[in-house]
Amino acid sequence: MALISPILDNRSFAQLRDELVRRIPSYAPEWTDHNESDPGIALLELFAYLGESLIYRFNQIPDTTRIEFLRLLGVRPRPALPSRVLLAAATDDPKGVQVLQGSEARAGSVPFQTEDEVYVWPLDVIGVGKTPVAKDPDALSDSDADALSRAGVIDPADGQFYESVVLGADPLATDAPTIEVSAQADGALWIALLGKARTDLTELAGHVLFLGIAFDETIEPPVALQPAAQYRSTGLDEDPPPMLWRIWNGPDADPPLTELAVLRDTTKGMATTGVVELAMPETMPVIAGAPSGGDADAPPPLNDDKLAARVVGWLQVSRPQTADIGNAIGRVRWVGSNAVSAVQSRAAAAELLGTGTGDAGQGYPLSRRPVIAGSTVLEVEEPTGWTRWQEVDDFLASTPADRHYTVDYDAGTVSFGRGLVPQLGERIRALGYRYGGGVAGNVPAKAVTALAASGSITVSNPLPAAGGADRVPLPDALDAIPAEVHRHDRAVIAQDFADLARAVSGVARAEPLPLFHPDSPAEQAAGVVSVMVFPTSDLRNPDAPVPDLRLLRQVSGYLDERRLITTELYVVPPVYVPISVSVGVVVRTGYQVDAVRRWVELILKQYLSPVPPAGPDGTGWPLGRTVRRAELEAVAVQVEGVDYLAGLILAAVTGGTATEQELIELERWQLPAVVDVTVVAGPPLPPGTAYQPAPPPKMLVPLPPEVC
Repeated sequence: MALISPILDNRSFAQLRDELVRRIPSYAPEWTDHNESDPGIALLELFAYLGESLIYRFNQIPDTTRIEFLRLLGVRPRPALPSRVLLAAATDDPKGVQVLQGSEARAGSVPFQTEDEVYVWPLDVIGVGKTPVAKDPDALSDSDADALSRAGVIDPADGQFYESVVLGADPLATDAPTIEVSAQADGALWIALLGKARTDLTELAGHVLFLGIAFDETIEPPVALQPAAQYRSTGLDEDPPPMLWRIWNGPDADPPLTELAVLRDTTKGMATTGVVELAMPETMPVIAGAPSGGDADAPPPLNDDKLAARVVGWLQVSRPQTADIGNAIGRVRWVGSNAVSAVQSRAAAAELLGTGTGDAGQGYPLSRRPVIAGSTVLEVEEPTGWTRWQEVDDFLASTPADRHYTVDYDAGTVSFGRGLVPQLGERIRALGYRYGGGVAGNVPAKAVTALAASGSITVSNPLPAAGGADRVPLPDALDAIPAEVHRHDRAVIAQDFADLARAVSGVARAEPLPLFHPDSPAEQAAGVVSVMVFPTSDLRNPDAPVPDLRLLRQVSGYLDERRLITTELYVVPPVYVPISVSVGVVVRTGYQVDAVRRWVELILKQYLSPVPPAGPDGTGWPLGRTVRRAELEAVAVQVEGVDYLAGLILAAVTGGTATEQELIELERWQLPAVVDVTVVAGPPLPPGTAYQPAPPPKMLVPLPPEVC
């Protein structure tokens, strides 16, 4: 087995000796003879030899001892992180069904626990918006006017027309519509309550309706860094803006809308995907007619007669008139009823861990692992009775009177150290904790199909689960020791920001940009640090991945509490420059042409990829590095089966037009985005020209002779 290279100190004998000699003028300036014949130098060489031997022996210690060294240094490898998912339940029970907090849902063998309670009603909902349409009423025929009226015309008299935009049931469908709420005529999102066969609104009156809302937080390329305020750390994770939820009282009602109380809101004021809990009025309004065509406070009519027949109520959400105009509601892609968030974990039953010994450093194993951070509830049987103790990250701030303990989440071990410890004979019990986590919890949409709360409930997840991550491997944790000791969980220099950002689940790469302000990228800005974040995956742009606002918000929240108060921090997506590559190869005899073509295409894409483990050195294409045609030629010709290149064309793509260039200069905040790579046998095609395989050869099939 190969020896693990030194981690904490990798200095050799010569380096230790030279360092000791360099310190002589500081401690003994009268010592001027530094030759090997000097007895003092001989002693220094002896200590350097002993030091090298100690370093060598240190790197042969077992992993358990290495972990203890990490704890002594205050470094804790990141434990497994659980994923989270948004669930939508359904039932046919007219009185509804209560699902308690901590109820278990399953996606195959992967368990989830609901993070809150939810009351499931026999009710469906859809999101609807009023979109203004420019039409000339004088130019419309009677049939066109009638069609527009059915599609959502509000007031054709003044020439202002509106169309109803209805969200679909599947937010991940390729043709799924979205509603840009800020662009709607009234700046509001309307939610239609759809009844089922056994829906009874009198049962819902005075109770709570749980609405799930999913936002389209993708950042569409090309990425614009201006205005910079949208990426500032204090703006990405600021306090929720005010919201106004109202219920429509029906046509000709006075007032037309009644405000509803919001009991809980995990969407952060309609800013991100989450659940809103609304208190319904004591008397639900009865919708006896269709919305009035000229009433501005009325919901938009539905052009689907089947949906319109099921409507039993309308809700409206908007910003108050006094709200900041910059905090407009974003793009909504899904609205669902009976929603609740769930985390990938299971609850462990109460356990008796053992009895105290009165010694320092006591440790007791839990029966389940990995343990979710902060979920343990532990008590010790003291002379006055069972007493609750507090979980802490470490004992650095503990006093002899503190009832503190730590938990090794991966090993599932409870430890007592500095401060009070369980005395001889005192029993220790864990009233409960949660365990789970890992990438296995990142299940796709519609994977959760079972809810253990009741047999009358069905459940599904309209969106994929996200956030799950395995624990950091021990070799990686050991490699990070010098940076962790230097950093102490604080971001001071630019590299600290990048290292801390990579600790957030979903971040594949983070690059620091010191003195970089997104509003003026070409000028240096004192006191400003920008962090460019690359996601682990982007199904829309796999070759040039762009994070969504949710990931930027997570990184911003994590870094903002660790930065210096004088540092102005921005968390930005990558900025790509589109390029096109066309290659002509000559294939060696004995190699299949199409296989060699595909390998050349794959190698070039990987070489230009911005995400590890691709790129020239395995860390992704460096920011600002010039793309050179000669460099790509050297990469392509190394593919096995390529005899030589018939040519390679590198082109910059602007507005769909490819311009051939020898090299493409990039700014220090830019990277190349491969629009297309075309590889053919023979001379290269013009950039952007699609490869057309040769038609299969014609085969002559003999026909049987005619029989009389």
